[in-house]
Parts: sequence; structure tokens; C-alpha cells
Amino acid sequence: MPRRGVLRCGTVLALAALFAAGGCGAGEDTQAGAEKPVSAYPATGWPVIHRDSRNSDASDTPGPDDVTPSFHVLGGGAVAAAATVGPEGNVYVGVGPGLGSLAEGACHLFAFDGKSGEPLWCSNRVNDRAVTSSPTIDRDGNVYMGDNRAMNSFTAAGVFRWSRPIEGFPLSSQFTPDGHLIFITHIAVIYVLERESGMPVIDPVRLLPGVSYTPKPLDYLDCGDGSTQGACPCANTLSIDQETGAFYFTLTRPGDLSTRLVAMRYVAGRPPRIEPLWENAALEGGSASSPNISADGSRLYVTDQANHLLALEAQTGDILWSYDLGFSPLGSSSSSSSGVIIPTGGFGAPLLALLDTGDRADLLWVRRDLETRGITVQRGNDRAYAAVASAGRRMGIRLVVLDSRTGATLDEEPISGVEFATMGTSMSEDGRVYVPGFLSGLWAFAPAAR
Repeated sequence: MPRRGVLRCGTVLALAALFAAGGCGAGEDTQAGAEKPVSAYPATGWPVIHRDSRNSDASDTPGPDDVTPSFHVLGGGAVAAAATVGPEGNVYVGVGPGLGSLAEGACHLFAFDGKSGEPLWCSNRVNDRAVTSSPTIDRDGNVYMGDNRAMNSFTAAGVFRWSRPIEGFPLSSQFTPDGHLIFITHIAVIYVLERESGMPVIDPVRLLPGVSYTPKPLDYLDCGDGSTQGACPCANTLSIDQETGAFYFTLTRPGDLSTRLVAMRYVAGRPPRIEPLWENAALEGGSASSPNISADGSRLYVTDQANHLLALEAQTGDILWSYDLGFSPLGSSSSSSSGVIIPTGGFGAPLLALLDTGDRADLLWVRRDLETRGITVQRGNDRAYAAVASAGRRMGIRLVVLDSRTGATLDEEPISGVEFATMGTSMSEDGRVYVPGFLSGLWAFAPAAR
């Protein structure tokens, strides 16, 4: 299998000049032998856009076989990323330009009671570029949300905590192993901030020094296709390994015909630092998903705009296998701890599942009668929740509960007859399902009473 442009340690030395103490390889952990810090991620909920720091869109907690509609909020609001769920069960969602009553208050961050849908609070401190992100929630219930001016933080009750100016807008954020907020903006500037104060932990790392950002209307749409046109060099959410501090993201350098998967490492210490690891220019035509770390941390899954789902070795960036899906996904894949991968589909693309068997991916099942219209999520070892349309239909979506081992339908509920896509399903620990439509708000489903 060709490595398609892996940049080895010697060739990333030029990147090291960007970092005060950069270097190749894993580097020396200045806190070796120290007690492992308490994770900033909550033990429950769906606190980040893809559920966890791995971007897995999956949970080992078993999920319900049968759900029923619970509530619908934010009708008329544009939503471009998944809702998140805090440890207390509240649901948080970013909203773009509003219509009707939503335009009046100019709120772009909303909090709801996860069971009833009762509005808890909203904030106009973030602008409509917040539509590109899911709110990130820490173990204390604090909320972090960026727009194209600043990263902002609120308490679970909506009390404003702090704001830190940034360049560009992030597509959501994560936490470092030692509990700081880490994110990369769409123009490839990496920030690491203290959760309590918003103060920088390190100086911003500018991967593309010649690239600047001038806001223009609807500029976040430039990130929609992960293209190589230069308007959105970093079009996805980074993933970070909580054991090693290695983090991964997609990057299109000016003039590149392909997008790169980039690996770097956050090293805690005094002072902390970021060091480059490797790059692989493997994503033909641009990126189609955020990188997803496997449950054992050994490999990465990512899709490009040329129909490929790729598995790469996390340590080296070598391609382990490539699977031709026959379509370019519209979002990230879900990968369970049992090795089941469910790619996001698109118009005309069937719902399917693959099994990572080590040196290749095998087709586990395919449902040609269903087209996925959003990111499918997995629970336990045998349940999946997908927003779908009937094959060949542009409009009208519904939620299906599937046996992820066989693809068999267990339950089916209508979402909308006039919506054409959803933007990332999420779930609470007790099995509630939250599905945002692109143009028509957020739908919620609860486990059916037995």
C-alpha cells in the first residue's frame, strides 16, 4: 500500500521552528511518573461534538431499542453541528442566522432541559459563526463556545465567565490530558487556554503564517466541503489521545491539491509545549470528516472527497487500508469499540457499516433502501441511531434505530417531512436522542415507556 505522501520525522523538522521546544518523535514527557490528572471530560453525557476526545460518535453504554418523540425547539433556526449534553442532562446547541422570533433576540447559543425541552437560557455574546461548532462541556458543567471573534465560556446556568480573542473561528474544541481547552481555528491557528480564566497556556501556534482572516457574510459555508480551495484550511474538529497527548486534524496548505492529516503532540510541563509528529497528504480532493481515533488508540479513521475511508497508523501516519465507499461522506464516521464503522452518507448514498479486520475493512451490511442524512451514532455493541431518507427522495427524514451488527431496523420515528439533512445526532446517558435539522431546529426523542 503506498504511503501517499507521509512526511517522515526528518521532513517535519522545518515545522519545529514554529515551536519553542519542538522536536520529532514522541518527545520526553516532563511529567513522567507524575500522578495522572483528573480528566476535564464529564463521566456522563455527550460533552463534545463527536461524543469524546477520540471523535468516535459512539458510547459503550447500551442504548434503547425503541424511542418516541419528546420535543421540538428552535424551529426556523439554522444548525450546522451536533447538540451536546452536559453532566446534568442539559442540552446545548449553537444556532446561525435566525428566522422570525429567533432573529429578534440574536441569541446564538441555547440551553434546554434535556427531558422537557424547557428553555433554560440563551446568549447573544456569541455571534452567528458559532453555528460551525458544538458547545463543549467540562466536568463541572461549564460551557465553551467560539465564534469568529473569541472563545467564550459560561456556567451551566448561563452566567458569563470569560472571553478570549482569537483569529478565525473554531469548529468545536476538546480538552488536553491535563485539563486545558484546545482547539484550532479554520485558518490553522492552535490555541490552548486555561479553563478557569481563558488565559493562554502557550502562545498561539500559527501553522500558516501567511494566511489571514477577514470576515464576510456566510463565510463559514467555505468549510462545508473541506475543499482544497484555500478558504477554510482546517475544516474539521481535532481529535486528541488522552493517554499520549497526540492530536490529529486536517489541514490544506496553500497550493496543495490534497488535504493533509496532521499529527502533533501536546506535552504538559513547565512550560507546556506542542511538537510536530507527522503529516500525510492522503486526503484526495479535500477532507470529508474529522479524524477519529480507534478505541485502542492505534489507528485513525478519516474520509476524503474522493470516496475513500482511510485507516492510518496513529504513531507513524502510514496508511493501513483504504476502502472505496462509492460516495464522499457529508460528515464524520462513527466507530465503536468493537470495530464497527458507520460512515456518514450523502444524497444517493446507502446506509452501510464496515468492520475493521486489521489489514482491511469488510462490508458488514448495507441498506440500499435508506440514505443517511446525518452522522449515525452507536451505543453499546449492537445499537445504531441514524437520520435517514427513503432512497431517491430529497426531502423528508426520519430516525431509525438499528441493530449495528446486522443493519436490521428495530424502530422508526418521523423527524420532518420538509427537512433534507441533519447535522450530527447526539445522545444522553439515559438514552435520549437529539437530532438537529439544518434549517428547522432540534428534535428530541426519549426511550419508549415499557
